[in-house]
Amino acid sequence: MNSVLTSFATLNHPPRIYEKSLIFCTLMKLETASSLVILSTGQGVVHGPFTIYVNERYDNPNSKAAASRALRVLLRVVDAFGINLAARALEGLCLLEGEKKALIQLAHYSIESIETMTDKKVRAIALAQAKVDVSKIKNAVAPNTAAKQLVQIADFLAWYHRKVLEPRMPLSSDMTVVLRRQFELCAQELARAVASTKSAHPHKIRSVPSRLFLEIYSITFLRATDLFRTKGGREGGNLKRDRAMILLAAEGMRPGAIGNIALADFKWPGGSERGYIVIKDNTARRINEVTTATPKQKGTGSRQNYNSEMTMSIWPTTAQAIQEYIAVEREAVARRTLTNRSRGFLFLAEHGGPITDRGTIGTVFRRAGSGLQRLGLLAKDPKDPYLEGEQYNFSAYLLRHSSASLFYSSKTREMKGEVVEDLMKMRFGWARESGMPRLYAQRALSDAASLTVDDFVDSLMAASREGRGTSDGES
Repeated sequence: MNSVLTSFATLNHPPRIYEKSLIFCTLMKLETASSLVILSTGQGVVHGPFTIYVNERYDNPNSKAAASRALRVLLRVVDAFGINLAARALEGLCLLEGEKKALIQLAHYSIESIETMTDKKVRAIALAQAKVDVSKIKNAVAPNTAAKQLVQIADFLAWYHRKVLEPRMPLSSDMTVVLRRQFELCAQELARAVASTKSAHPHKIRSVPSRLFLEIYSITFLRATDLFRTKGGREGGNLKRDRAMILLAAEGMRPGAIGNIALADFKWPGGSERGYIVIKDNTARRINEVTTATPKQKGTGSRQNYNSEMTMSIWPTTAQAIQEYIAVEREAVARRTLTNRSRGFLFLAEHGGPITDRGTIGTVFRRAGSGLQRLGLLAKDPKDPYLEGEQYNFSAYLLRHSSASLFYSSKTREMKGEVVEDLMKMRFGWARESGMPRLYAQRALSDAASLTVDDFVDSLMAASREGRGTSDGES
């Protein structure tokens, strides 16, 4: 049994996984037509347990990539401490206290800094009496990212015990019971560390009060020049495109879906009528290799029950902003080359082709966040009971979740909450069994908007016609 455990279950061979060694390739076609992921060293040695775990647990490429990054943190600790879980299994042991502490602390570091640390440095972090001061860590990951990595590591350890170790232990062995308990306690301890991480609890409400949300929308629609002005005071070259992206996020659209929209997916009769966007998988339009960085609708190629194909109605103001982008900036960008490189996508990069990297979309929201902060719109609302801290962390998901809260508060004026929650699952692309609608209803119940959405949109359309917005030119 010793040799069987050691040959299959050892974690510290190969010695380390680097970003360049995460090879994404199709080994065979699955029923879902998705690809397997191989985790290996730069020398091409496959890491068996990690590879099996990632492919068995996940089918979404982004989830696989996130899991792989967390496993790299675990492997760095395994290397530094010379851990052999297979050998420990024979003694009924999992991770020791110092090793668990190292994992909890290292989860806050970037993977690049972790993998350049010496073994001595990793062990020193575990021996330190005080917790690591995250504010002093260069390029520290977001608290929520650290939390997710610890959850991922805990999940892998539970899987590793259940699928690899326990089946190879003697059926009548008392050590089997002891080992099971050790792995359970280890996973629970990592989970408790996650729960105590500031702003990392999975049930935290990450949205702004409806009043502030509508103000952010209004500023984006009417004063995009102020919002996206560069540090030198110049207007951004993609002003209308970026404005349209922000407004779509405020409609509740995920950033990946925003970068995946085809031009033909957008419909608007004009005037004060609502527009519509068909949200579907457009990855087949791309000629470049589709990677985890490629913008796409969540749930594409996934076995999970996401509502990933739907038609979303959008406010007339959002539709107008998109139409202005199409008529002005998109037309100019598309004509920069002799051949049409757009592949039919709505939002284009400066080279005239579709946006190929989520980082481009992330940059748009960071610039908008800087503008909103400069305008004083991200400071904490004194009456907001949900925010911990003094600033709202602006992102596409902040807008998406704020939109969900506003949607709930608006619709519950005319129908029952259970019906509204079902409508939210359809509009925001949540699975049928998702508890997200109820979560964001909490904000809505205590923070109902003081005006109807229709009145708000009408006021913006009127301001636009009067020349106070971007529709008639910037001032």
